[in-house]
Amino acid sequence: MKSLDGVNIQIAIIEPGAYATGFNQENFNKKFEWMQNKSYFKYKWQDIKNKEEKVFNFIEKKNFNSIVKQYIKAVEDKKLKHRYTAPKSQAFFIQLGRIFGM
Repeated sequence: MKSLDGVNIQIAIIEPGAYATGFNQENFNKKFEWMQNKSYFKYKWQDIKNKEEKVFNFIEKKNFNSIVKQYIKAVEDKKLKHRYTAPKSQAFFIQLGRIFGM
């Protein structure tokens, strides 16, 4: 985009956190299908799945208002920010991870 001279196009990243859309759950389940048959974790997969499922259920947001507000803000901002994230609680921990190289 930088090579387009004289064109004023602003670009932003909109990063939704973990929302209960079903997409994360689908990927989550595929991982354990593989573990059941072809992995070192073949006898431990159920314990791992139960622990990870508790974490997902805790962090996944059911209400989408926070990310919808970020989309609207990105569209309406006169001076676009580089990144819009939601929910704020997850965005904070993601940013910490970036800072510490995680």
